[in-house]
Amino acid sequence: NIALNDHKDDDDNGFTGGGTFLEALTGGDDEHIQRPTAPGHAILHKTTQRHAGAPTTSGVRDILVIFLSARRPETPGSDENTWRIERAMRLLPIAKELPKDKLVHCLNLAKSNDPTNSELPYWLGVHLMQGDMNDPSDERWAEICEGIDSLKLATILNPTDARSHYHLGMSISTRHNYAMRTRRAHLLPPPKEAAESLMHAFETAIELERKCVEAGCGNEINVPAAFLSLGDFMAPLQNFFKG
Repeated sequence: NIALNDHKDDDDNGFTGGGTFLEALTGGDDEHIQRPTAPGHAILHKTTQRHAGAPTTSGVRDILVIFLSARRPETPGSDENTWRIERAMRLLPIAKELPKDKLVHCLNLAKSNDPTNSELPYWLGVHLMQGDMNDPSDERWAEICEGIDSLKLATILNPTDARSHYHLGMSISTRHNYAMRTRRAHLLPPPKEAAESLMHAFETAIELERKCVEAGCGNEINVPAAFLSLGDFMAPLQNFFKG
């Protein structure tokens, strides 16, 4: 992103608000909206870095956006890693249009090309959790467990993604309810471990989402549902104060 005009100065020229919101900066105390100091100021980041344009509150913000992509190398082994990252990015939107069985295969193929892209395990986890919750089969149980593992990986690869933490918390709650209903309680983690994982996931999601919303770049996750699931999970564990 290259700035083509000034942020509003003392002479009232330029624009207010705006800038580039970088999700990775919400994990600390750094300013997570980067604004230009002058025309020509550029922000360069990896394409898979989650970002957004912060709302422009007055004036007009002019920017030049340049995308750099990779082509399939003509010679095997030449720039192969760059191409694999590009290929994984291209597979993600394709996967979202496929039926579930092919979607999972496509996302796993993308993950094998770029194991560092947090979007891939995030979407894999989300789609694995969307199966039939009335299906008591071992296959469905395995899908649920794989979905949670995939969402855990997404939070490790991108600790500042509120969506991943939120869906991980919801999935832990879903697994607990499913296990109780299908007589698999003996396969669950110890209650204290599960409770700590769920609390950490939801509390992290809520805190990160608060920062995103303040920047005008919220993920639209259902924060009340996170609080409700947290309370619903705590009560049977006799943690009434937390519930």
